[in-house]
Amino acid sequence: MLYIFDMDGTILDSMPLWRNLDNNYLSSYNITPPDNLDQIIAPLTLPECADYFISLGINKERDCIISEIISIVEDEYKNNVGFKPGMYELLTELYSQGQTICLLTTSDRSYAVPALKRLKIYDYFDAIYTSTELNLDKRTPEIYKTICRKYNTLPEHTTVYEDTLFAVNSAKGAGCHVVAVYDKDSGQYWNEIKQKADEVFY
Repeated sequence: MLYIFDMDGTILDSMPLWRNLDNNYLSSYNITPPDNLDQIIAPLTLPECADYFISLGINKERDCIISEIISIVEDEYKNNVGFKPGMYELLTELYSQGQTICLLTTSDRSYAVPALKRLKIYDYFDAIYTSTELNLDKRTPEIYKTICRKYNTLPEHTTVYEDTLFAVNSAKGAGCHVVAVYDKDSGQYWNEIKQKADEVFY
């Protein structure tokens, strides 16, 4: 069995960081964030977020915005972001059983590695995959199919842990067994997420 874990909102309680970061970042440029900012940026990669911020009026190059955000976020992941309830125990159990576990995240590798090392679970993962490096995103099933092919594993023999509706839909569309992890930032979609997923994890 292959296990694919999302990071933000699934393993790590990092969504409040992103929610506050985006609002604070826009406010620092005297731009009033839209009320539905969380919903808009949830499925976006960092470059897509930068493009969106430019569309709101930040007069900087995409790479400059990305660099500023990365600097802020790297510090938080390196020093502060912690586990979602029950995740350390779950991952430790799977690792002790000798299961193959990989990480699939829309975040940058430079966020993931320091956090996983600080929390002493880096060695639990066979590999870390980012959507940017794969040039795929979690809005389509192909990203999950790609990971399965890397392990010569069928999707039906793969369990995916995700917290967002779009990712749950995509993983199900790939044919994977999906465990939905509750996160407050996706709370308004929780009933639909539960209906789509095969299992839930609180």
